[in-house]
Amino acid sequence: MMNMKIANVKTQRIEGRRQTGHAYFFIKDESILENLENRRKRPTKEFRKLLKEVLFGELECQPHQIGRITWSQKCGCSCGCSPGFRIEGFYGRDIFIDVK
Repeated sequence: MMNMKIANVKTQRIEGRRQTGHAYFFIKDESILENLENRRKRPTKEFRKLLKEVLFGELECQPHQIGRITWSQKCGCSCGCSPGFRIEGFYGRDIFIDVK
């Protein structure tokens, strides 16, 4: 999965007192079965680069506003079904990124 490109970015406001924003990646044209098979072996280094492009480009965040960006297999759910990045300093919104 080299040379991934961003296809679409959507943000959603979140309610509550969660301490970090979350970013989730979705690979376009990936079937549900492929998603389940690949869920624990995602190209996180490539995703991290794309996430920084989104944060500092499209969403116009400043580098000093964003703290640690960490990959978590259990980012969205304690069972591990929704892996993603936790973003310190990015509060009140989640990011959904489609890549191809």
